[in-house]
Amino acid sequence: MRKFRLILAAIAGSILMSGCLYPESEQMQNQMPEDMQIEMVQNAVDQFREDSDGLLPIETKEGQREYLEYQIDFERLVPAYLDERPESAYEAGGHYQYVIIDAEDDPKVKIADLNITEEVRSLNIRLKAMGEHVELDDPIGPNVYPLDLSFYNLDENPTVSSPYTGASLNVYYNGGEQFIVDYREDIARIINENDLSFETGDDVRHVLYEYTPVVPLYSPEITVNDENEPIFMTNRHKSD
Repeated sequence: MRKFRLILAAIAGSILMSGCLYPESEQMQNQMPEDMQIEMVQNAVDQFREDSDGLLPIETKEGQREYLEYQIDFERLVPAYLDERPESAYEAGGHYQYVIIDAEDDPKVKIADLNITEEVRSLNIRLKAMGEHVELDDPIGPNVYPLDLSFYNLDENPTVSSPYTGASLNVYYNGGEQFIVDYREDIARIINENDLSFETGDDVRHVLYEYTPVVPLYSPEITVNDENEPIFMTNRHKSD
């Protein structure tokens, strides 16, 4: 058991540190797509929709994680509407999944950073190697738990790299036995920079993909407190 713990500490620490998951040459390939690439895909989607009486070039993925339900089907766009798939797209060997949000009312092309998916999956695999039951510490918020760092011989809480800033974001666990990523700092930055104001009970995650092209994978619902600071959403907040 101690051997497993030492392996986990060594591997998880190196995997989850910002910028350490991929060699430098591959990190260059993983840079966020330029706005022009996303705009080209948006134009292609709009034209496809116009030509097909409102249909969208998407694959509907049942049971997918939030924001990944409507993935763009490039087979329907290439070559009639696009010369080729964007290099950054997962289908072309990249690390971004092109998706549609607000599919029914105002379809917008966004991207999901699949590096986060890989990092969380790697963490999940390594924890399961030490047993089916995940050891947790005291909650830091409603239904939000950090890992028991002493049990896993970790010096600090696991993190992933923010797709918005590159900074480290904490990874926690919820009562549904799923890992979640804490985007509160990214949301707070956008709120402050743009002088935005919300009420408690509003789900404010939308600012992330309204002010950037990236959707927040593994994010729980987030609202604000009376000081307009991002906090984890609870049912009580929704009913207030």
